[in-house]
Amino acid sequence: MSEGFCPDQCPHYYEEFLREVDFRQSFRKGIYKEIELKNARRILEVGCRTGVISHEIRKESDAQITAIDSNHMNIAEASERVQGVEFYRETADKLSMRDEIFDIVLCHYFFLWKPKPFGTLMEMKRVLKKGGYIVALAEPDYGAWIEHPDLGLGKHHLEALFNQGANPQIGRSLLSIFSSGGLDTKVFVNSRIWSQEELEGHIADEWFNIQKEGLISEEEYNKKIEEEKKVIENKLRIISLPIFTAIGKK
Repeated sequence: MSEGFCPDQCPHYYEEFLREVDFRQSFRKGIYKEIELKNARRILEVGCRTGVISHEIRKESDAQITAIDSNHMNIAEASERVQGVEFYRETADKLSMRDEIFDIVLCHYFFLWKPKPFGTLMEMKRVLKKGGYIVALAEPDYGAWIEHPDLGLGKHHLEALFNQGANPQIGRSLLSIFSSGGLDTKVFVNSRIWSQEELEGHIADEWFNIQKEGLISEEEYNKKIEEEKKVIENKLRIISLPIFTAIGKK
């Protein structure tokens, strides 16, 4: 699995990433104030994917911004979409940058795809200046997925992500990971309930991806869709996923 997963490899989770980006934009602005993003001189984004967050940071700061991802397709697309950011194909496990040159190192939906994140965090800390910030802007916790009635969608997401090599409960671990890395850490969590429009527009895709992973049969898929239609039409369906944010100061 590439850092900052490739849309071609995980289209379902990339679509979810984009929905979360839209929903949490105002929350991120508060985080940017907390870490004094506007005063930063050099910023590194790790796992930049196609440059969605890179573009946002560019609008928020006049800093020199470097963004990396291990997938060449992501870098190619990001370079075309976003101006004023230096994009490089590179792995965060062994950064080419010298010690203590960035004021801020940040990522978004990145540690989700790092089953053993501590070494990567230490490499991010190495290139961070003293007094600087490492920020995990958003990391989900599928272990705390809420759905009512319980049709088993969250359970299947957990299994699918484990099978893909992800760490689907990473959100709850951010405090211990960052603190163990010697960072003065604050953790936040927020969540949203899927809107009726999201349920109607995306629930079939959610179950299709579970079927595609081989976790349910076509017959089971059809049964789940019928169950979903009934509860969604009657406005009885609740789905929510907690998203964690961690700010670590060196």
